[in-house]
Formats: sequence, C-alpha cells, structure tokens
Amino acid sequence: MARGAVRNFETALGAIGVLALIITGILVTGWNPLPKMSMDFTGWWEKVASSGGKLSEPETLWTDRVGGQPSAAVIAGDAVVVQMRGTIEARGLRSGTKLWDKEADWAAVAGDGAGQVVVVGRRGKGLEAVDPANGSVKWKDGDAVGAWTYRDSVLALACGGLTDCTLTARSPKDGAQIWKLTLPGIGRVLAGVNTDLLGTRLLSDTYDNAVEASPNAIPAMLGFPIDQRVQVIDTLSGKRLRTEEPTNTSRIVVVGGRVLVSTAQPKDGNCRYSLEARDATTGKTVWRKDGYDLRTSSGAGCEQRRDPAGADSVIAATRGDNREVFLSPRDGRELFVGALGDTLVAADSQYGLIRGADKKTLQVINLTTGKTAWKQEIGEKADVAITRYAVLIRDSGTLKAYKPDNGTLRLDAKTSSDVLGVGPDGLIVSRGRNLGFLPYS
Repeated sequence: MARGAVRNFETALGAIGVLALIITGILVTGWNPLPKMSMDFTGWWEKVASSGGKLSEPETLWTDRVGGQPSAAVIAGDAVVVQMRGTIEARGLRSGTKLWDKEADWAAVAGDGAGQVVVVGRRGKGLEAVDPANGSVKWKDGDAVGAWTYRDSVLALACGGLTDCTLTARSPKDGAQIWKLTLPGIGRVLAGVNTDLLGTRLLSDTYDNAVEASPNAIPAMLGFPIDQRVQVIDTLSGKRLRTEEPTNTSRIVVVGGRVLVSTAQPKDGNCRYSLEARDATTGKTVWRKDGYDLRTSSGAGCEQRRDPAGADSVIAATRGDNREVFLSPRDGRELFVGALGDTLVAADSQYGLIRGADKKTLQVINLTTGKTAWKQEIGEKADVAITRYAVLIRDSGTLKAYKPDNGTLRLDAKTSSDVLGVGPDGLIVSRGRNLGFLPYS
C-alpha cells in the first residue's frame, strides 16, 4: 500500500475512534453537545409529522393525523369513519375532532342516511353495529364470523363448525332479522368483511378502496363461492335458488338477477368466447351471445381467472369487431357501443365512462337511456373513477370532481394526496397518516 494511502487510512481510523468515544459519552451521560439544534429539529419534525403540510389547494377544512395508516374512509352523516389495520376511528366531518375509536379485525359501513351504522367485527366475539356519531352499540350478532354490508341490509355469516354456515339478513338500523338460511359446504372461508362474491369487479382501479368502501344497494341475487360451486341466493326472500358448477373453460357469476356463464375455449391460438344468461330459478337459458369477451380469461389455455367488470346492472365486454360495449346482464341488450378506439374506463349502475379514441375526451353515458349525459376534455394520461356522488378525474397533480348526471364541476384542486372517501358534500383526502376534509366548491 502506498505511504499516502496508509496515512489516510490511519487518519480515518482515528476519526472513527474519536466519534465512537463521543457517542459512548452521549449514551452514558445523556450529554447533548447541540441542545438548541436538537430541540429545534425535534420540534420541527413533530410539527411536520402532525400537520403533514397542506393536503391540497384550496386547503382542506381541517387536517389531522390518525392513529394508523388509513386505507379508506366513509362519510356517514356528520362523521368520517376511517378504516385502518386493526382499528377503526371516527372524526367529526366539519371539525376533524376525534369522536371514538375501536379495535377491529374487520369493519365496514352499512345503511343509508340516518340509518347508517359501522359494523365492527372481532375474531371470536362476533360483530357490533355502532352509531357513527358516538360509537355506541346499536345491536350485536355474537356468532358472526363475517358480514357483507349494503345500504339496505347487513348479511351476517355465522359458522358453528367447519361446514354448513348460516347467513342472516338484518336491518342496518336496528339489527332486525329479515331472513335466515343455511349455506351448505365450507363457508368459513368467506369470513371477514365484504369478502369477494361471484359478481362484477370495478372497471376502474382509480381510488378503488374509496369507491368500494361506500355501501351499495344489495343486488337482487348473489353468488356465494363455496366448495368450488356457486350458491345462488335470492336476497329478497332469503332462498337458495340453485347451485351451479363451473368447468375449466367457464366462469359463472351472478349479475343483474341472472346467472352468467362466460366460456372461453382455445382454438387456433386464440380464445373463442360465448356468453350465456340463465334464469336463476329454473336454470333455463334466457339469452346467449357469441364473440363477446368479458375479459375474464387469460393465458394460452384461456383460463378463467377474473370476474367481469361493471356493476350489478351492467357489464363491460369487447365484441368480435374489437368494439367495446356495455351489456345489460338482464336481457343481453347492448346499452352502449363504442366507436373503434373507444375505451370503457369506469361504470356504476347508472353511468358508464368512455375515453375516446383521441384519448382526450371523456364521454359519460346514461345507461338507462343509452344517451350521452355530458362530455369533458381530459388529459391523455388522466385517471378516472365514478362514485355515487362524483366523477373524479386525476391528472398531473390536479383533481376534479363533477356531478355524475350533468357534469357540473364540483371541485378543482391541486393535490398529490390520495382520495380515501367520497361523500355528498366533499372528499376525504390523505397523505401518509394525515387526512382532511376537502369540501366541494
């Protein structure tokens, strides 16, 4: 080794030794060589951690730090119910004041308007339905191991053993029993809250946690996946109508009061598609279409891996001529047919969102009439989502919210924050553990 290199190496070792002595002295004596700087830095860091800076421009009505990493939020009356791992917390909508918190293995909001409740589940302790405003318990189901939450009912799953669980429909407001039935098979695999059933998935994944957190109206029929079969349940009467069994090339879902069988068979290096809708009571074919791809399959073997995208009253598909369409699961009608190059980007039970072939135009279709409700120019890389209260468009640090029915602009904000929840009067936005309420204009 060169003499200069040796000297530099010895100098570095000496500096390390001095630093080690200083650190040891600090640890043993508690002496702080830079008390002023330390206190200033500590205060600055606590201020940054608690405020998180501005979440948006215009600013949120309030900003506060919650106890854990939030995943979603639901605006329930004058309260904001924030979901976090292992706990759930409620804040005042207009003040941000913490109202209550509870430990929760799973939780979700059910009901609508004044009848909303927070369904809180604990392993081995069942579920409690609590008041969003104060956390008081309104009703309990001590046997529940899981639940599905809707605007008009709560479906509670109880499993005394490994097989043959019980499904009970209850009123969200007071827990009154609407109906009760037995689900044959190993239903315990469906424990938890809002476990995926065999229906539709969101077409857009923009702010998907916020969209899925708000309860929807319960579909007329639901498909429960148990023992690799589909149990078709009538949610009005509480009757198990039939059991369907998919094959290697088919996927069976329950949408729009029909049993949909999507089949994809490999042929000549491609997948050949067919779609059949069956009466949920008799099993007879109601309608059938060939050449419609529901995007449920993938791979060389055309394996069926996903549910179709859409909502309970609409499904998205691609026709054999490469045009994207919205279909009615009830009768198979084409509710909307896009031009070549159009892309279906989001949908709920009332409206469908289509990005034009130019990538710069968003068209909103009223799915009841099939007519264009409104159009909006957007960025080529803009992300969109639709909720009950607003169509959200996120593009280059800007977030805009429009009324779904007529396109009236409700919010124009600069923000890099995430959207945790969407309500009738504004959004819950967050960055890290900091969140706030951003009212519509």
